[in-house]
Amino acid sequence: MGEQSSHRWYRFVDEDIETRTGTTVGFTNLIADRPYPLDDRMLQGFLARNELIRAYQRITRDLFMASVRGDADPAIAGTLLDGQPPERGIEYHRKLTERHLALPVYFRTDEAAPGAIAEIQCPASGWEIADQVHSLYREFPDEFGAPTHRLGSLIDGLATSLHGRLGPDPVAHHLTNNASRPHGVHYTVQRLRESGIRHFGWDPVHWKDCGFVRAHEFYDLRYNGFFDQWMEECEKGELLFDHPPTPLYDAKVTMAWPFWDKTRQHYPDEIRGLFPHTEMITPEGFHLPDGSWISLDDYCALGERKRNHYLKFGSHHPTLNWGSRAVYSSGSFSRVALRKLLDRILADTAAGHLWVAQEARMHPEPATAITREGDELKMDAYTKFSAFYTPEGLVGVMAMQERSHKVHGSPQTVVSIAY
Repeated sequence: MGEQSSHRWYRFVDEDIETRTGTTVGFTNLIADRPYPLDDRMLQGFLARNELIRAYQRITRDLFMASVRGDADPAIAGTLLDGQPPERGIEYHRKLTERHLALPVYFRTDEAAPGAIAEIQCPASGWEIADQVHSLYREFPDEFGAPTHRLGSLIDGLATSLHGRLGPDPVAHHLTNNASRPHGVHYTVQRLRESGIRHFGWDPVHWKDCGFVRAHEFYDLRYNGFFDQWMEECEKGELLFDHPPTPLYDAKVTMAWPFWDKTRQHYPDEIRGLFPHTEMITPEGFHLPDGSWISLDDYCALGERKRNHYLKFGSHHPTLNWGSRAVYSSGSFSRVALRKLLDRILADTAAGHLWVAQEARMHPEPATAITREGDELKMDAYTKFSAFYTPEGLVGVMAMQERSHKVHGSPQTVVSIAY
């Protein structure tokens, strides 16, 4: 089991993880002293965003494919496909069919503040963390109280959705190669197996039995030995991809499309409002949220407190476009260090790999955790919300809180869920 704990909460979750996965990783974050106090207004916002996000994905896909096929400005597809090899590039995409291009099925948002989506990941990690915390709350009702929202177990909700979409005896293939938390995926797989969803690699099934393929990015799909067979089965209507076989849903550059002058008119204001202002970085500079233009030299010259952007790798690359990699708070750099980073960004841009500047939104608030030793730990923190969606709607909201502006899962991250 992971680091031994004297506190009953951690002992419970550690044992749950070890029993289901056979690993000794244990729970790798801090547990908040209570469920996250999500008010009704915030909850309604999370509920409503599912439809808007899927509308954003539909518009983005259709616009991208119009560009690929020559029915829209080729520069649109170029923001994603320039610099990509043929097996990931424009000729590959011209052969994709309507079935291949179905929208993502399950995904998670990362929101730097409620309603400010910094990323959308399909299917994403973290489902198991929220589920483990939900199990903890149910195990200790005297300490965490009764549920106040209709949100139940995430993985139970996922299983119900899968049964509804795939029938009474679904078989899935979940690739873990590029999952940022492979042990978490293993936990999710075991929970789903307990709900009657068989998995290739764990159950006595053949790859041809699989009607649902899950991967954490397109690269993992494209270079798998079953890829060509999956594509044929998908075209026949026998197989569904969770993450569609395109890098469109990996690349952060598409979050700039609602703001870009070539594509802005295709997105209504309510969809544009899902995201903090996001701009592609060019050698000449980029637009600020107020619409003014700033050169890269002038941006470097701003005081650190005035540089209110995250700089993010926006293209598709298997070592840079997942987890918290290649995401930098520009306000944390000196002028010289930022200029060096921007030189790297311009070199990537010249090679066809764009970066984006995304307005930094933050949600500061106090957090209290109970440590593995049972001590109370209080901090002034920043909160990141992750909302988990099935096609049927919202199934859970997780809050991660850290002292750092860049909130990500770590041993110092305080975790709670809406309950």
